[in-house]
Amino acid sequence: MKGRGRWVADFNESFLKYRAGDVTFDLFISGNTRMKGFILSRLFSFTLNPNYEVGFFVISTDSENEPNPRRLRRWIMAVKSCMKESEMKWAWLVLLGQSPSDSVKKCVQEATDPNIGIAHMDTSSRQLISTNTYLGRQLKRYIKI
Repeated sequence: MKGRGRWVADFNESFLKYRAGDVTFDLFISGNTRMKGFILSRLFSFTLNPNYEVGFFVISTDSENEPNPRRLRRWIMAVKSCMKESEMKWAWLVLLGQSPSDSVKKCVQEATDPNIGIAHMDTSSRQLISTNTYLGRQLKRYIKI
């Protein structure tokens, strides 16, 4: 993920149809915040940047798989279990779908976990709805639809 000339993380592994407990994510990308590069970049990154493990989870939604509070809670718990297994500090959960209902918007905006940024991307109108946590607000800055 790159936005406005700043790197968020160095993602180095990706998985399609990633299973975590009873949830299957369409895409899972993992990495860390320690950047790679030439000698000066590596030295700067090693001395100043923390080396946090991070993850990016994607689920595509449709009328059968529309987010509701119970389903969103289950997805968040699956992300948390992956975070615990891999010792991740941050994670993002992105829901891809078309024209979310008002209840879906409310459900996404009310999620309050500070270690998980949650967003719903509307692929038809190119609109992004995110949580009001720090990581959720950062998704708006870094994801371009």
